[in-house]
Amino acid sequence: MFDDNQVAWGEVKRGDAFDRNAMAAPKGKGGKKEHPLDSARMVSLHRKLLGMYERELERQGRNRMEMAVDEDFYDNIQWDEADAALLKERGQMPLVFNVISASINWVLGTEKRGRSDFRILPRRKEAGKAAERKTQLLKYLSDVNRSSFSKSRAFEDAVKVGIGWIESGVQDDDDGEPVYDRYESWRNVVTDSTGTELDLSDARYQYRSKWVDLDVAEAMFPERVGVLRRSAQAHSYSGVDNQGDQPMDSAEMENEANTGASSITGTYERKRVRLIEGWIRLPTKINKLRGGEFGGEVYDEYSPGHVEAVESGQSVLVNRVMMRMHCCIFTADAMLFCGESPYRHNHFPLTPIWCYRRGRDGLPYGMIRGMRDIQYDINKRAAKALHILSSNKVIMDEGAVEDLDAFAEEVSRPDAIIVKKFGKELVLNADRELASAHMEMMSRDIAMIQQLSGVTDENLGRQTNATSGKAIGLRQQQGSMATAGIFDNLRLATQIHGEKMLSLMEQYFSEEKQFRITNMRGNAEYITINDGLPENDIIRTKADFIISEADWRATVRQGQTEELMALLAQMAPVAPQLAMVMIDLIVEEMDIGNRDELVKRIRQVTGMRDPDAEELTPEEQQAEKAKTIQAQLQQRAQLAEIADKEASAAQKQAKAAESQANIQKVMAALASDNTETQRKAIEVAQLMLANPYTAPVADTVLHESGFVSRTEQELNAEQLAAQQAEEQAMAEAQAMQEQQAAQQEQAAAGGQPAPQGAPVA
Repeated sequence: MFDDNQVAWGEVKRGDAFDRNAMAAPKGKGGKKEHPLDSARMVSLHRKLLGMYERELERQGRNRMEMAVDEDFYDNIQWDEADAALLKERGQMPLVFNVISASINWVLGTEKRGRSDFRILPRRKEAGKAAERKTQLLKYLSDVNRSSFSKSRAFEDAVKVGIGWIESGVQDDDDGEPVYDRYESWRNVVTDSTGTELDLSDARYQYRSKWVDLDVAEAMFPERVGVLRRSAQAHSYSGVDNQGDQPMDSAEMENEANTGASSITGTYERKRVRLIEGWIRLPTKINKLRGGEFGGEVYDEYSPGHVEAVESGQSVLVNRVMMRMHCCIFTADAMLFCGESPYRHNHFPLTPIWCYRRGRDGLPYGMIRGMRDIQYDINKRAAKALHILSSNKVIMDEGAVEDLDAFAEEVSRPDAIIVKKFGKELVLNADRELASAHMEMMSRDIAMIQQLSGVTDENLGRQTNATSGKAIGLRQQQGSMATAGIFDNLRLATQIHGEKMLSLMEQYFSEEKQFRITNMRGNAEYITINDGLPENDIIRTKADFIISEADWRATVRQGQTEELMALLAQMAPVAPQLAMVMIDLIVEEMDIGNRDELVKRIRQVTGMRDPDAEELTPEEQQAEKAKTIQAQLQQRAQLAEIADKEASAAQKQAKAAESQANIQKVMAALASDNTETQRKAIEVAQLMLANPYTAPVADTVLHESGFVSRTEQELNAEQLAAQQAEEQAMAEAQAMQEQQAAQQEQAAAGGQPAPQGAPVA
């Protein structure tokens, strides 16, 4: 499959590109002007790009071949051609017992079952509505682009071979929505292997190679038809070129082997050309924004947000040299396109999903790499055990049978009858016990694969020695923790890819647009953006892409929810008020249908709000309005009650004042009467002194008229007080006697003696 310029394992000689570039920049003939892409500067850049590309192919060649073998193992291609041919020669089929696929499928299924959600959050409070519109638009783009399926395919590549790729970009409106994202095969992508960051922020370049039909390439680059035809002819004459390796060109090699097809009209030859797309960071002097919410971005004169930020003084333009992303498309012969990246985010359009990376060189590898040797041994052990069980091994003395050929034919029959000479030893099926030894080793290999992958039998739903639910849950959690690093890399890739998609959306969705989204029950809702209303303007504000809680932790979350439900059952009888304030959060953690609607209705009943909600929903606004009205009515009722009480108090106070005035008037009259009485008393006393015989008569007259003197009043008061004291003493004595009688009855009923000093009835 390799020609003289290519060596095994997909390695390419570095000097090939420079040798072929002798015709990369053809000079104009007949006075024709030279194409700008054929200038000396472009030729130098083309050689630089091609040299870096081929150097990466050489450096990563062996690992890329290992990655292809890893993928073959998942696809049941696990036997070497020589070993498979040997098995077929002795009548055995090269059986494959694909144990690793179960572990891989569990990880892949976990990702498909628990795809994470996202939100767009504003950088300023007043941009909350615009951020909500961005969230809705990005969800719409995710639906029309089938983003979840593309991410799952890229994640499959990452788990199997070590790395997967998701592309984000812009296309013509005629091809669909202007912003798209899609899957890209790992076989077509080569990136800077010296970069150590998972987001490729320190990588210099990224390449993607694609085979394209010649007529399609000519339609894409009509001004470079000559270059494309030269590249296609070189490919046709020499087979697959040297700008690829076996993993990259395996499909094209199969196509090349079957290019010619005879028919009654002649032979069809499908001309193909390799196009290489290179994204490279080059030092360039550009304008950047400093300050404001768009600070740090490359200035875009077509962005209303950028222009307004500069005009308002929130941001200032600074001209500086930075590593600006450039895009170049070329063949092995010459450049087809070169220019600055059209994307404002200044990152690579392809986002990697990593599984594992080798420590010594940073090259990727997947879960299969560590299990591949054990899987190969499983197949070998099974083949050896099957061969032992299906064949007959004989140990016998020389001359034990007359005819060895006839004996060999007879012993291969299931109903064989063997005749041997007397006294000669003949043992059939010798070493048959080795079959069980191979099967035992095969079982140990299967168990070892589970230990290496971290996917236990409990994760796969198989029956084990774990009997209690808690033990099963702990082993399931152990398997989830073993693969948590892979899902954490997926989360990071989703975050990076989402940030790129948000940037493209803010850059290219500048016109008014209406689109449809569906809620969790499938009902349609129509949203309009950029219609002139500030809350629908998505290009004048900056927002951030945020991933919601990772749903791939569904198993762990389910266990936590069960513990919370048990706690809730214990708390409800003793503290129902605490149970009411917790129930909405517990239901929110459950993996059930219509979960959001259930939580919404629970909060309507309990009055609890969504802790993540920044603004009130229309229902909450209506409820708050009703509460405000009710509070106002209660306040008015309280004020009316207070006013009524104050009026009543004022009325009573007025009556009290009037009564006080009357009392004072009466007292004044009494004082006047007392004075007059005293004067008359003095006159009477004088008359009595003058005529002492009239005093007894006066006393009798006063007594009969009901007059009580002060002396009589004091004497009566003393007699009344004495009588009341005597009655109180008699009542206390009677109460004491009743209490003592009750104690004696109680003591008699309980068989206890009466207390000392108690009187006997």
